[in-house]
Amino acid sequence: MKPGMQLQARQSQVFRLGQVVSLLQMSAAELDAHLAETAEDNPMLVLRPRRSAMSATDVLEMTAVAEADSLYAHVTRELAGLLGQGGLMETVITALISELEPTGWLGRSTREIAETLGLGEDLIEAALAVVQKRVEPAGLFARDLQDCLRLQLEDHAPLDDAMAAVLAHLDALEHGGVAALATACGIDRSEVEARLTVLRGLDPKPGSRFATDATLLRAPDVRVTPAGDGWTIEFLSSLQGDVTVPDLPRGSTAECRDAQAKARALKQALAIRRSALRQVVNEIVARQGAFFRHGPRALEPMTMSEIAGETGFHLSTVSRVLAGLLIEGPNGITAARALFGGTASASGTQSKPQVQARMREFLASEDPRRPLSDRRLTALLQAEGIAISRRVVSNYRQEIGVQAAAKRRRRA
Repeated sequence: MKPGMQLQARQSQVFRLGQVVSLLQMSAAELDAHLAETAEDNPMLVLRPRRSAMSATDVLEMTAVAEADSLYAHVTRELAGLLGQGGLMETVITALISELEPTGWLGRSTREIAETLGLGEDLIEAALAVVQKRVEPAGLFARDLQDCLRLQLEDHAPLDDAMAAVLAHLDALEHGGVAALATACGIDRSEVEARLTVLRGLDPKPGSRFATDATLLRAPDVRVTPAGDGWTIEFLSSLQGDVTVPDLPRGSTAECRDAQAKARALKQALAIRRSALRQVVNEIVARQGAFFRHGPRALEPMTMSEIAGETGFHLSTVSRVLAGLLIEGPNGITAARALFGGTASASGTQSKPQVQARMREFLASEDPRRPLSDRRLTALLQAEGIAISRRVVSNYRQEIGVQAAAKRRRRA
């Protein structure tokens, strides 16, 4: 193959990879909007929507509301200049965006991202450094808490030695308090307390400010209904069901051929997304039938790695498919990612929703004059054989919308 043809083939492969990654992380409403917009610009992409009461314009308007405060939409706009460079830069930046968690942190390490893309970790690290300095607010794309706080501090001024030491030994604060942190850092307690005052003014989860309750903004992506002992699974996109690319007459212009190639690449990427989505959702529903029938207490422990192993997809593909995915069942709408994760217990593994459901039961029966503290909740859960820390209990309590004990206390 001639060098020019090799370059063209490589560029085509990179373009198709970018298409697949981009489509995998879209919700049904976002995908419908993307297809509608693309069809307006590309006459070779013909949409034949399933019968629906909503027009393409309705879908676009609905999605615009949902995307207004979206973390992913925000960082995509912030990084538009880098994404516009195309080629390898676009591929790496797109991969980094797809790994963002709602907190604003990266969900996987640079080593794992590099392995997925078949690139060197040093290249991913270099791209990440550029991205971290390019986006606002500072702290987005952090690897962990220490990295998140460091980025915010560096956004204002260089770190002094004392602050760098405090950041490096933050774990000591959790285990032994300020005194232990001062000892680990080798500096006076007053110096440590001064640095902690600064850190408390930072945002440990800068992505959370873009978070909204997706169930209030848009329809679910998947509907699950009982069918005897099994389930009927319905995918709710209105436009993605039938996409066609017409043939070109002889002598068509290069512009028309390019438009056709892009439309075919999009159709192929759409088929890959549809296949991945169906297989992943089918496996989840097969495992979590009790949850959809009986609610959170019946949720089975499950990890994304297990789903990846069963479906044959890479873990990163499963993660992208589930990003923002909403499943409607008999008990309401659930974010697909909420069906994963667990906490060790004497009888096996307790899923996060199971632990949160048990916490709700404890809190519902508490004495309002003596509400349960996080420490007491931790002890009650541990007494039932659930190995969980007070910090995790505090996070779970906040997630289910319950205030701290001091604010719940009812005076006699």
